Amino acid sequence: MQALERLTELASNGGEVDRGELVEALTDLFVAFNGAKADKLGLLFGTVVSGIIDHLEDESRKILAERVGDHDRLPRVLAKRLAEDDVIEIARKIIENSTVLTTEDLVSIAETQSQDHLLALAERSNGLNAMVTDVLVRRGSSEVLKTVTDNEQASISIDGFDVLVGKARKDTDLQEALVKRSDLPPDPAKRLIPFLDKGIRERLEEIAGNPRLVELFSQVAAEKVRSQLREFGAAQTQTDQAIVALQTGKATIDDVVIFFSKNDKPVDLALVLAKIGNVAEAVATRLVLKGDDAPLILLCRAWTCRPRRSTTSSRCGPAGCG
Repeated sequence: MQALERLTELASNGGEVDRGELVEALTDLFVAFNGAKADKLGLLFGTVVSGIIDHLEDESRKILAERVGDHDRLPRVLAKRLAEDDVIEIARKIIENSTVLTTEDLVSIAETQSQDHLLALAERSNGLNAMVTDVLVRRGSSEVLKTVTDNEQASISIDGFDVLVGKARKDTDLQEALVKRSDLPPDPAKRLIPFLDKGIRERLEEIAGNPRLVELFSQVAAEKVRSQLREFGAAQTQTDQAIVALQTGKATIDDVVIFFSKNDKPVDLALVLAKIGNVAEAVATRLVLKGDDAPLILLCRAWTCRPRRSTTSSRCGPAGCG
């Protein structure tokens, strides 16, 4: 076998052995075997290469990663060392393809390495469990977040989805990626819907990964309308109560003005003034919002200085008009 012959030649050379050539020869031998022989050779391969890898040139490490990145018997310690390489072109070959890296290894990489390493993890086609993606969504850049969300092979926990939804408020790309997920849970979906970009809302039926999301959107929209109607009904009730209180003498016009002003309800105040002043609601609303005191004073006097039913005199509140 050529690989074995070359290794023997390097070993018998009395001079200094080129580390790059030695690793290349060992790699040739390692990839040529399979089964039990590969397991045994893997121990030797891992021990020798791990011992000298820090002294290899970038190009040699890159070639090594390309050749063994997806090898199912690559020693785990060597795989993790290559996956954590500072040169991302080297690390990516292992991170994206290796089947020997454990969840513990992947979590460690996600916790300690650069955004480039995290992006390679997010693109991993061999699947990512929620322990890994929880770290990615916590530490990742916008690009990492979108990439891991786009990766249907990546499992995302409910907590992970909650974090993604929170970070998607001003990120339309991430919003769209979330909408396309077929496993987006109902609760995070409900929290996502209120701030969905208008363009995404218009295309929701077309791009939603889960038809349930379209149904939820309809439910949230309907609830919003119901809430607005309830608020409107409550406002109507308050204006009616204010008018009755004025008519029965339980409140003065000053009480009503102060109440609606403190509660920042100028339109409600205008409705009351329109009713008691016998003017159009639109007119009263413009006067209140314009902030001109003189017309408002006249409206108030139209109520407080009114004829009594039993006499021809008039009064201004409890003190009369004077």
